[in-house]
Amino acid sequence: MDVLLYCCCGLDVHRDMIEACIQRGIDGEPEIIRRTFGTRKAELQNLTKWLEEYDCFTVAMESTGVYWMPVYEMLETKTRYLENLWVVNANHMRNLPGRKSDVADAEWIATLLRHGLLEKSFVPPIAIRDLRECSRLHRIFVQERARYVNRLEKFLQAHGFKFSSVMSDILSVTGRKFLEVLKDTGELRMQDVERNGRRLKKSAEEVASAVCGSLTKAEQRLLGQLLRKVDSCQEDVRSILEDMRLLSSHYQEELAIIDSVPGFDEESAMEIIAEISAEPPEYFSSAERLCSWAGVVPRNDESAGKVKSRKTMHGNRFVKAILCQAAWAAVRTRHSPFHEWFWSHRPKLGQKKAIIAVARKLLKLIYHLLNTRQRYRPPLVAAV
Repeated sequence: MDVLLYCCCGLDVHRDMIEACIQRGIDGEPEIIRRTFGTRKAELQNLTKWLEEYDCFTVAMESTGVYWMPVYEMLETKTRYLENLWVVNANHMRNLPGRKSDVADAEWIATLLRHGLLEKSFVPPIAIRDLRECSRLHRIFVQERARYVNRLEKFLQAHGFKFSSVMSDILSVTGRKFLEVLKDTGELRMQDVERNGRRLKKSAEEVASAVCGSLTKAEQRLLGQLLRKVDSCQEDVRSILEDMRLLSSHYQEELAIIDSVPGFDEESAMEIIAEISAEPPEYFSSAERLCSWAGVVPRNDESAGKVKSRKTMHGNRFVKAILCQAAWAAVRTRHSPFHEWFWSHRPKLGQKKAIIAVARKLLKLIYHLLNTRQRYRPPLVAAV
């Protein structure tokens, strides 16, 4: 097997320690240099100095949980002469044949890197990584708020208040007025409904009959706690959304391009940039490679002419969630190509497969638009 690199290093990253192995040489058995480092800042700085001491400018490490991230950032910022810093897929690396049982992980990584058998994983620049952290935390906060809203609805239903039967949003302006009165008094009288429910489509009599329950003092306090939790979650969502806008201020053109696509708004545009970067053609050679990485393509599991499975790949679950959410919005946009395609193919493919297909079309379209620096136009859908 040909040797492609004269000097390279493999890092086996754990929570509290890093096993490092440098391999040097072209002909015959390589010179092997091993050393163990800690994962604290001072030890990571020693690791960078050790790599520079041996003129090792090509480094690969496994994508082990979140443990690789501080190592990557330290090497990225502190090692001035580092030419190639790779994060590699652990599953791909372990499936490569030829490993002996007595070879340490760090040495095995270095061996594969030395012979050019590893593939570099997608790691965006630091600005996109910061935006990605905010984006994923924003999604968690939104989900947490939804959990408390559902808990509030369950609490009200359990005590005889059928708010959701007479209004579409229990936390609307009108719904919030009702809840504040209920928190203070424990019941809603007809005069409370007439005074606060003027904007509702239902009559005051219908609303009053739907919210005729009562709360004890203890239950009033529980309602107050639930409302404070919902408000706290909403404030967290608003705050982190401002942080996302600040971090994405350098990508206004890209945000406008994605925002022009049916199904996407400002929030989803920021989320998609946080996951695939503002310039996906720089990291993915084609739209098909990007779709495969995102996990919105059917797998190719075929043997002896028999198809075993066509389930989608795992891919990036965050990208897939954003795309599916946008796909549902796009297929509900009247007179759009996505609307027509989805409803014409849904009977044949089924709803889930059809929406994944629309998600794939959206991702390919975004790749094309960011590559050509133009905004969405309906004829472009057929082109991609």
